[in-house]
Amino acid sequence: MTTRVPSRAATGPHGLLVRRVPFRSHGSFHAVSGAMNETGRLPLEWRHRYRVDQDIIAYTVYSYSTPIAWVTETGHVEIPDVGYSLTTTRHQNNCRAWL
Repeated sequence: MTTRVPSRAATGPHGLLVRRVPFRSHGSFHAVSGAMNETGRLPLEWRHRYRVDQDIIAYTVYSYSTPIAWVTETGHVEIPDVGYSLTTTRHQNNCRAWL
């Protein structure tokens, strides 16, 4: 079971994103170990890429129901260059800074 945490617990040099710890914020920001089938509003070309990587994804970060970043077993970080809402943009920036 994933504990609910404030979004700020996910960021920073000792945050959950850096340590690749699954979490669920009190809002729309959350992360899981591995990959889920949910692709939310991910554009078709990125949806395909996510599904191709699915077997080697070690950690996925979501904003609402859309995967906005994932880390493969080799440590490769993928953050699709896709624009969404201001909230999701903030989540994407956190991923860029701390993954």
